[in-house]
Amino acid sequence: MSLISFSRDKFIPSDEVSLTIRGNYLSVTRGYQVFTFFKTINNGVPVFLSDHIDRIVGNAQAMKMNLSFTKEDIKGLVYKTLEKNDFSNGDCNVMIIFAGKAPDDISGLISSQEVDLFIVTSPIKKYPKECYQNGISLGLYEFERIDAEVKTPYTYYGGMKAHRSLVHEGPFDEVLYTSKDEILEGTTFSFFIVKNESVITSRLDGRILGSVTRKNLLRIMDNQKIKNKESAILVNDLKSSSEAFIASANRDLIPVVSVNSIQIGDGKIGPVYQKLMSLYQQEILKIKV
Repeated sequence: MSLISFSRDKFIPSDEVSLTIRGNYLSVTRGYQVFTFFKTINNGVPVFLSDHIDRIVGNAQAMKMNLSFTKEDIKGLVYKTLEKNDFSNGDCNVMIIFAGKAPDDISGLISSQEVDLFIVTSPIKKYPKECYQNGISLGLYEFERIDAEVKTPYTYYGGMKAHRSLVHEGPFDEVLYTSKDEILEGTTFSFFIVKNESVITSRLDGRILGSVTRKNLLRIMDNQKIKNKESAILVNDLKSSSEAFIASANRDLIPVVSVNSIQIGDGKIGPVYQKLMSLYQQEILKIKV
């Protein structure tokens, strides 16, 4: 599948998109970059595009970035990029990136230049069917990201260490961050438990990413009158939870059957997960250009 992306000011093959050491010094060496990631469905329709644009622009403002484009400019360029791609053989993933350029100051930390804009398409990543049918296991890793609400490369270093230790070289499928016995979020996903017939997820208090998938799942539950709340989740709460699952832009929802060898409920896929997965997929399939 040959894909086309938008790079700075033109459309080029996705394999040719690149940052340069000198031109994007702040992005490459300082991590002065924000991004958002989503998938397309129904032959090139972006999922929750407006929410992703709202978040990345908000993140850029938090990072004091100088933008030369508006939200509508970005949205228009996303659609133009997707129009240049052929979706007859399947959908794709999309990443919008704002990348810092060269610094102005002697310390190499500040730039008044407008950031570069990239809209990068890539082959869609599909998780094994067995994950959805049988559930996955999560490991716990003590780590709390700084500036957690900003989706930027420098916040992912802990996740790389955790994944190598507990997944690549360990027995788990994915990793959850903890802070003093409180579960925060996953390395690249939000986490939910079902306890006392209520769906619970960690509070958006500056210590977790403001996930677009999480936001829309909470909205769906509110619309469907499904009991839910944002609250602290302690490791000990896992023992009394009947179900658990993760959620992210490219995974949708995946059930969790154990965490750190603690069995969740009866260790099987639960009815709340099944209902929410069905509702979520129905919701995204309704999205139109």
